[in-house]
Amino acid sequence: MKRLLLAGLAATLALQAQPSPQHFTLPNGLRVVHLEDHEHPLVRVRLHLSLEPGDTLVGHQGLALLAMRMFQHSDAADLKAESFDRLLDDSGIRLSSTAEPGALEWRLAARSRDQDRALGLLADRLLRSIFDPMVLEAQRLACWRQAEQLDAPPFQRLEAALLQAPGARPTLASLGAITLEDLLTFRAKVIRPDRALLLIHGDVGLEQAKRLVLLSLGSWTVQEPPTLTGPPVAAPATAPPGSAADPVCISAPGASLRLQAFLPRPPGVTPEAATLIALLVPGEPTMSPASIAWRPEGLLATLDVGPEMAEAGAWALLQLRLEALRLRGFTTADLERARIAWAAARSLSSLDAEAQLDAAAALTLGHGATLDRMKTLTQDQLNATLRAWLDVGKARRGLAGSEARQALPPRP
Repeated sequence: MKRLLLAGLAATLALQAQPSPQHFTLPNGLRVVHLEDHEHPLVRVRLHLSLEPGDTLVGHQGLALLAMRMFQHSDAADLKAESFDRLLDDSGIRLSSTAEPGALEWRLAARSRDQDRALGLLADRLLRSIFDPMVLEAQRLACWRQAEQLDAPPFQRLEAALLQAPGARPTLASLGAITLEDLLTFRAKVIRPDRALLLIHGDVGLEQAKRLVLLSLGSWTVQEPPTLTGPPVAAPATAPPGSAADPVCISAPGASLRLQAFLPRPPGVTPEAATLIALLVPGEPTMSPASIAWRPEGLLATLDVGPEMAEAGAWALLQLRLEALRLRGFTTADLERARIAWAAARSLSSLDAEAQLDAAAALTLGHGATLDRMKTLTQDQLNATLRAWLDVGKARRGLAGSEARQALPPRP
């Protein structure tokens, strides 16, 4: 009991130590979340841009990823791409970018004394990059290699392929169909302040942050996009090639076989239920000898077998384990254990700047769990979410193994 009281007191003190997020919006529509923390002379910035259905065209899979590579390798303002990167390195400024499902994101980290220069460079990269046709041609193949992860181990390639939504995987044909005009259209539609969320954490006060953001991104305006040259991407009426009905097969050396089933997050799942399931499923003994892990995109079940087991038997075993977990569900004790783990992780986030940014972004975008809703989540609601999630009929299947074993049985 004494240890529980001490743990609760420590969690309370940690929560009180967290900087309280402060929100403001620029006249151009850019939303800003500011987390003040003067413990270290550092400033971290994230710029999040949401993607919407219709931002890309049919047959142009990989457009977002290619656009981000164009930003990364293009000249910006009056700086050549190499000079821009050299300036970042010489200044000790870290600037990275990613294209995730449903969002584009830039991450910036700098010493507080370099915050003006760092935000200015981010604005140059975002608003004043010059897309060159020669750069486009050089980046097509690099983009495809990045998407395929050809240099990655087979098991990593299998997981990356399964995490991508059906029909969203870039191909050489889809990347080859993207023109410079398509990229400029995408840029004008997506890179706009009223779609953006900027988060600032670190050694900068609120008034200073307002001045800094206004000077660097206050001139950012919405541009009218050119006319699209084709129909926007829409949800397919039937399963396309590479969907749940068509397993992904990756050749791998050796006689062992890895079988995986990816279960996408179903619509309507609350952040609280998803958070607790993410805490409960790893290491779940019901899945043995298989395992199940949480990913931001969904749940990934894995079964490794030796040459003595056929593919049909391996897939049947994985299905059986998933169904056992689905029927068993979680107990009241599981629910309370996960709540305690979530509260502990939440309290410790005050020690991690990146965790604070994650939490602030999730809450602002409506993806974050809250304490009030977490308290009211019931065991029945949690298990209903688990049953909806563990629908094997909607799983994307794949395997990595020797070429002699590149086949899966038909879906029952």
